[in-house]
Order: sequence, then C-alpha cells, then structure tokens
Amino acid sequence: MKIIHFNTVSLIIEEKRMTYTGKELEPLWAFERYSIQKDSIVVFRGKIEVPLENMKDLKDVKEEGFRSKVLITSLDAINFILEHFDNPDLKMAYLRQRLLVLITKEVLEEISGKKITRKGDDLYYKGGKLSVSIASRGISSGKIHLGINLSKKGTPSYIKTSSLEDLGIDIEEDTILGIMETIGRRYGEEMDKIEEDIRKTRCLYGSY
Repeated sequence: MKIIHFNTVSLIIEEKRMTYTGKELEPLWAFERYSIQKDSIVVFRGKIEVPLENMKDLKDVKEEGFRSKVLITSLDAINFILEHFDNPDLKMAYLRQRLLVLITKEVLEEISGKKITRKGDDLYYKGGKLSVSIASRGISSGKIHLGINLSKKGTPSYIKTSSLEDLGIDIEEDTILGIMETIGRRYGEEMDKIEEDIRKTRCLYGSY
C-alpha cells in the first residue's frame, strides 16, 4: 500500500487486489479500512460485483434489474473510491465525478494514443463502454466510484463493452499501478489548485 498526501486529499494506492461490491460507498469506509481521517482517493485493482441491493443508480435498477441479481460485473478493473467531507451536496459530488472521468480520459488517451469518447460520466472506445461510475451522498460526505475495465472478461453480455486491452494498453501489474497513481495524483493536484485559487480570489462585492 502506498499513501500520498496532498493538502486537500490523501491518495491511497492499494497494491492488493480487492473486489468492488458497492459497499465501499458507505460513509467513512476509507477511515475504517485505512485510518485516513480526511478527504480521500482510494484506488485498487480487482473484480466488480455489485448486487442489486447495493446499487445506487435507480435508473440502472429499473432498466437492468430484471436481468440478474448482480448488475455490474467485471473480472478485472481499476476502481477509484472518493470521499469528500467539505460539502455533502449531490451536485458537487457529480461535478467532481465528471472531473475524475475527464482526467481519466486524458491520461488514457495520452498513454494509448487513441481517441476515447465521453458521454456524461461514462467513457467509450469504439462504441464499447469502458467505464462505470456513480456519485452519491450521505449525511457527512459525498462519495464517488469509477471503475475502468482492464479486460472485457466478466462484463455483462447484454452490454457492448471495451477495455484497456482494446486500447492496446499493457495490463501487467506495474503498468496498471502506474496508471492508478497518475490519475489519482492529477485529481489530487486539481483539488489542491482549486483550493489555492479560492484563496487568491477577491469577492465580487469587495473593494478594488
């Protein structure tokens, strides 16, 4: 495990493989698991197996719930879990989610040299869904999950999917750990820069 502290958030890069089940979106998950008592980005490699009872996206539940008791699946994916305590506002959580998705798109395009399409909070390559994501909120914090397929193995058969393998990206352990850290670092740097900008900007109603 590697921990990188920014002024605003802590980035935890988990080197052990784990399964994302949706329970990781519960408040204070990072604090309980890693004793990180601040805004956090936890990233790990592993399966995605989200059962119906852990789904946060009601639209997906209504549209896909009849197909299987496990709605979101992948045998090999990168998973980001973010938690912010400063403003547990759902709109802010979705804006931060979009920022994370855009950073991910930027990094993967730089590495692969291939064009990735973004539609809302989803990334696509040649029409295949490359990622899954959700933003949610609790009483004390906003939570975000972003999952990126490393291969298409284990993804739902009724959805056209794509993966880092399709992008021609090596999915060996060291390469993926590097991608995880690069995306996490860029997000942390953006959060720090936003805070710096807030602290240098005069209010519109101030004197000039």
